[in-house]
Amino acid sequence: MNLLEEFLTEFNLLHEAMKKDAHRDQNFGKLMYYLKNRNPIVKQYYDDIDKARQLRNILVHEKKEKYNIAEPTEMFVERLRLIRSKFENPETVALFKRPITSLNNSDTFKKALNDMRQQQVSQYPVFEGNEFLGMLTDNGITKWLTLVSTETFIDLSTYQVRDLIQLDDKDTSYIIVDKNYPLHKVEEKMTELVNRKGYSKLSILITPKGHIKSRDDIIGIITPADMPRVLEYLK
Repeated sequence: MNLLEEFLTEFNLLHEAMKKDAHRDQNFGKLMYYLKNRNPIVKQYYDDIDKARQLRNILVHEKKEKYNIAEPTEMFVERLRLIRSKFENPETVALFKRPITSLNNSDTFKKALNDMRQQQVSQYPVFEGNEFLGMLTDNGITKWLTLVSTETFIDLSTYQVRDLIQLDDKDTSYIIVDKNYPLHKVEEKMTELVNRKGYSKLSILITPKGHIKSRDDIIGIITPADMPRVLEYLK
């Protein structure tokens, strides 16, 4: 296979990888523009991807019989291969596997606050037995404090975690993913929420198979506080 054939092969493989990522069966140019602000790989290598698009168009549509007016270099083909490999073998959320502490639905709010203070964590999965009920977050706590702020005296030991998690916004407080979920999609989710609501409190709950049937199924978590590390991995 000569260099020209290698380039066209890599270009086509990259095109397929981009279609799979975007869930769209479109031409290369449309996919490139669509993913530009949605996928950090395209964002980072946009100039190279655009050059590949232009070169491919020249080679395919303006090819002369005896010679090509442009030729790919070996270095550029390797660059294209690198970009394609990042699509096909992306960094995943498995990088954030770690022991997770959970709370019981019947735990007192006082205990929950003590755990938060000792562990410097503000998001906790909440269970009743092995049934996952939701997340206790600072968002739910803030809403609860607003409701009880008119009370003269608040005994935290008389309130339970169940009183707080029902106030949390489940649509934007967590999502459950499997350990192979691409890390760049975490950035997309966080950015989408920031653009829509002005902030993000989203927690990414990492599981072996994308569902929670017991406490042991949560093998890691990504919170907004982890975003600097996420972005560092995506460089």
